[in-house]
Amino acid sequence: MTNEPIELVAPWLEAHSVTHPVVILPGGELENVIGVSGFPTSAVFLGKEMQWTGHPAASSSALAEAQKGAKKTSVYPQALSKVFKSIKKGSMVKAMLDLQSLQEKLEGEDAAWAGRLEISLMGQCAKAFTSCSQAIEQGFWYKGMELAKPYLGKDSPYSGVAETMALLEGLQSKEFYSKELAGGELFLKAQNFERDKEYSDAVKTYISITKKCADAQIAEHARSAAQQLIDERRPGYKDSCETCHKNKGAACSKHLEKIKL
Repeated sequence: MTNEPIELVAPWLEAHSVTHPVVILPGGELENVIGVSGFPTSAVFLGKEMQWTGHPAASSSALAEAQKGAKKTSVYPQALSKVFKSIKKGSMVKAMLDLQSLQEKLEGEDAAWAGRLEISLMGQCAKAFTSCSQAIEQGFWYKGMELAKPYLGKDSPYSGVAETMALLEGLQSKEFYSKELAGGELFLKAQNFERDKEYSDAVKTYISITKKCADAQIAEHARSAAQQLIDERRPGYKDSCETCHKNKGAACSKHLEKIKL
């Protein structure tokens, strides 16, 4: 739950591939209910009754006590456990096929759950296919293919499969296809280095893309990403260095590693 505006929340959800429900309560309703006096604040509920509120660091005993009276069963219907296992594994085609085969046998709340889940999966697929198309248009072919992959395959029941397959197959005849994919995979590796604040490794990986995949679109993206990290004085940053911390992510003069493109 958050009280931030959708303009801030939506890009964050997209960037982090969030799939769990997120609720925006902009009017202070949540803060009023749990009595927020500072940030961060946590609260423990048992049913509709609040059992405890306070700083997250002090919540362990309250959570343990509340869990004694909590239901031990899954929040999802047992009838759909097979579907959720497939979703957890990333097997989205199998998940939908299993769901559709179960639907006519379900009744009551189980059937309602199945209906909502089908709408959710279809929506996730549509979003993935749109993001795939946008990524490819921007020159990130590998990223686009990875976004679409979970929803493609034999007998996939999702909407838009034929169009997305045609788009991906059309890339194979284009110049530098192999370089775009190889560079895209390395680009993802470099982004993971950035996420882990291993900026020197990130820059070196971006530079390797510019050399190995010259003339491909991904090489220009890599060059731009590397230059930005260099301009921001990221290479050499050490999380354990207090001065680096004070520099807001930029390496201090002692640890700065000078890398040229």
